[in-house]
Amino acid sequence: MPLEPLTESDLELILPWRNAPAVRRAMLSHHEISLDEHRAWFARLQHDPSRRWYLFQDDTGTAQGVVYFTDIDTEQGSAFWGFYARPEAPSGTGLRILFAALNLAFTELGLHKLNGEVLADNQRSLHLHQKVGFSEEGRFREQHHDGAHRIDIVRLGLLASEWPEQCERLRARIVQLDELKS
Repeated sequence: MPLEPLTESDLELILPWRNAPAVRRAMLSHHEISLDEHRAWFARLQHDPSRRWYLFQDDTGTAQGVVYFTDIDTEQGSAFWGFYARPEAPSGTGLRILFAALNLAFTELGLHKLNGEVLADNQRSLHLHQKVGFSEEGRFREQHHDGAHRIDIVRLGLLASEWPEQCERLRARIVQLDELKS
């Protein structure tokens, strides 16, 4: 399976990814995270059933990114999600991570709805979400301050009933990408 639960032994691997400038710019928390802070975060994570973090591995078993689900509400069948790829990840990794994450959300976790929040200036992530069927459901105007500017946060959602069609489209696109690599 391309998504494995994050373990303590993964922390030193993923910390440089999370601290990469391109990843930090896309996050609500922009500061550079220390290893001690990272370990403390992971320790808290172990006691919070509303949050799950996974390491994404490609077909060769190489770690390429991180997927997370937060605010998991089993009663309502909803959660928020996010991901980031390692900075040197090959082209198409974001699409593969997204496919694995959505499949896990709607099959294994049994969610009814998956929500996302994206900084409005992160056009790449917004486009990726919209490409796989997420609908814009709201906008929190000037909600985030990055230290220099106020930025809107875009709220997106995808329903389990929308996933089967999107799943087939994504699977076909990934097959195309694989054929291009060959």
